[in-house]
Amino acid sequence: MKRIGSFLIVAALIAVMAGCSAVTGVGGGGGGYEESYTLTITSNAGGSVTTPGEGTFTYAEGKVVNLFAQPAEGYQFVNWTGNVSTIANANSALTTITTYDSYSIQANFLDGSLIPPGINYTETEVEQLIIVLVNDERQQFDLCTLSEDSLLTSLAREHSISMVENNFFGHERYPGERPLSYNMSPGTIRGENLAKIPTRQYIPGPYLSLQEVCEWAVSGWMDSPGHRANILEPRYTETGVGVSFSEGWDYLYITQIFEGDY
Repeated sequence: MKRIGSFLIVAALIAVMAGCSAVTGVGGGGGGYEESYTLTITSNAGGSVTTPGEGTFTYAEGKVVNLFAQPAEGYQFVNWTGNVSTIANANSALTTITTYDSYSIQANFLDGSLIPPGINYTETEVEQLIIVLVNDERQQFDLCTLSEDSLLTSLAREHSISMVENNFFGHERYPGERPLSYNMSPGTIRGENLAKIPTRQYIPGPYLSLQEVCEWAVSGWMDSPGHRANILEPRYTETGVGVSFSEGWDYLYITQIFEGDY
């Protein structure tokens, strides 16, 4: 892997591991009562939610609701914010949300002329390349490649978005976020790597490419004992990566969560 050299702006990196966690189940009750919840959908200027529309809707518990956010001419979809923990992909205009509670979400659009022309990649592309590069590192040590898990991806995206929206960088969860140990099965372990990567080597200056920002993150992790230990932990078999641009597009907040049998 090409290593990114020393930059004038230093990337921040943090790693943590969660121990075993037992999750207790909740038994179903009788009587045939079906819980229902409300879903409130709004949008900012620059577009609208065409599926299922905007307003407040009522759905049965566990209902998978299709979402589609349509940008107006000259705008582009950015992300969903609000209660996004059960949205399949908060960075995709076409996605789903599952109603396990009453939620309020907003589709966000941005004037296309405000997006820096040097950034020609999406958050999802960063997520996928991070997994590829991490698996490349594991294969060099004859370790199994990690498969992507939808729950871990959802948790990782939720945390990266939360760090941007709440202006912090760390493993602690903001009120309302699910914890790192959320829905862990007994006898499993999880680990987490974080990175806050500048989108440019220096300001003002040209934007880095998709390959460069991803290599910067992974090479930084590999040069840090705690992050390296998570990447090369042989017990891990699954992963999820979540990425969010900061306001102003100056940084990428990256969360990678690992899971395996204890």
